[in-house]
Amino acid sequence: MAHTKYSSTTKTSQNQPKQPRTSVPPPQAARIASRFISGESIRKISREEHRDRETVKNIVQGPDMQEVILLLRAKIFGVGADAIDAVQHQLKEGKDGRLGLEILRDVGAVPTKREVYEILHKGRGDAGTDPKSD
Repeated sequence: MAHTKYSSTTKTSQNQPKQPRTSVPPPQAARIASRFISGESIRKISREEHRDRETVKNIVQGPDMQEVILLLRAKIFGVGADAIDAVQHQLKEGKDGRLGLEILRDVGAVPTKREVYEILHKGRGDAGTDPKSD
């Protein structure tokens, strides 16, 4: 028996499962990106936009969005020096104690309640009791 042009060893595209392709309209993709930049979760966006989470994830993690994120980060870093100057001015000129205390807490210079408790009760033998933490 002679082999024909269409032998059983030839793979055809009919055997391959088709991948579903969805196309998100550009206005909706822009809306999804904007909502993500505003801080909404992928889950919430997908639910409210009636899109699969993977679709939303692909939009917000796509190369276009990564470029937007890099630009936003550059803007943040650009105003960083101004923010430091403003804080220094407020601390020096305004003598804002709350701001100073908040900064000291953030950098770890002010001990937490737990650390104060441990300092006060060190060597007493009752350090095993657990005070309320922050």
